[in-house]
Amino acid sequence: VVAGDLLIGFDGKDLVNVAQMQNFLKTASVGNKVDIEIVRDGQRIPLTVTITERPDDISSLTGSAIGSKMASFGKNFYANGNKRQESPKATLLDFWATWCGPCRKTLPVLEELYNKYSSQGLEVIGISSEAKNTLSAFYKKQHASPYPLYRDADQGLWRRYGIHAVPTLMLLDSNGYIKRVWGGAPSYEMLEKLVLEVLNAGAK
Repeated sequence: VVAGDLLIGFDGKDLVNVAQMQNFLKTASVGNKVDIEIVRDGQRIPLTVTITERPDDISSLTGSAIGSKMASFGKNFYANGNKRQESPKATLLDFWATWCGPCRKTLPVLEELYNKYSSQGLEVIGISSEAKNTLSAFYKKQHASPYPLYRDADQGLWRRYGIHAVPTLMLLDSNGYIKRVWGGAPSYEMLEKLVLEVLNAGAK
């Protein structure tokens, strides 16, 4: 199956809606096979496909970070790395920079959310690629964020998720999959609503 294929049949039946696939996949296991039918270049083509593990990074398939699993962090936490949660129910990532005005406005919002909901399973991580002395000086003299702060020294995370502007925020679910991505300084009310949706889903 390649980009541009039109899926018209699934499990021996005409495909009417996505629920048909979802219901099948709920009981299927990795390695199971399923018959599908696609249209490619005007031709109807029957195929048998094997179910595999969900890939961690689907951004190359969808053009968006949403739906991908967040990459693991390295050891470059320069503040509060000891506050990482083992199994957070929701994670809010803040790609930011010390020179960015909207980023600075976002920091108190994130701090308030973290202080209110970290005990309920919210993790917040600030991610910047600036020099360590710049970040440390900002932390000590201007804003000591209470949540973990990470230096993405080689901008690996920025490139992987196509971060082109700051602030950019990402909201992850309890399994580490990216649920939402947005840019600009959000209001507290907006962030709280989105965070609670994921926290509540993770509590079920």
